[in-house]
Amino acid sequence: MVDAGCGEISMMMRVILAVAALLTASPALAKELVFRATLRGDTPSTTTGSKASGAARIVVDTDAKTVDVNLNVVGLKPEDLRASLVKAPLGPIHLHLYGSTDHGPNSSASLVLPVPYGQAYSATASGFQVRMKAYPYATGAAVVNTSAGFDEFVSSMQSGKVVLNIHTNRFPDGEISGDVVPATAGS
Repeated sequence: MVDAGCGEISMMMRVILAVAALLTASPALAKELVFRATLRGDTPSTTTGSKASGAARIVVDTDAKTVDVNLNVVGLKPEDLRASLVKAPLGPIHLHLYGSTDHGPNSSASLVLPVPYGQAYSATASGFQVRMKAYPYATGAAVVNTSAGFDEFVSSMQSGKVVLNIHTNRFPDGEISGDVVPATAGS
């Protein structure tokens, strides 16, 4: 004679084991942090008066430690980008890390992540776009020789200490830039 209570426990154990096996077999979902930047020529750190503009969506995968950059620029063409940086491993577009949220001309900043020039860049009718996918933070950090580790990079992005800057032949220090801020729903 089989005890009904033991059968229920045995069935429950099978369900628990099946769920556990499913969870272990499924890849863990990466945590993605989404940021945005609006680039102009009349904001610190680039008060150039340029009429060019840009909009960026930056996604940081905290598990893979990679960065995606989707950038659309109007009023600048790929040939306007700073030629000496186009040829360099670091490219003409960078994320700059500031010591605070003050991004004025007297604030100290260092390069924290490049957006290397290459196939990710393409011309559009009104300017250009960049579609950089799964760029390893460690690779970019090594290119610019930053001392900021990945966790500091993420924390700085979350606290408004990072600026996206586009360097051009006309304005070698940067023609347009924008503060990188956490994206809100719908942005």
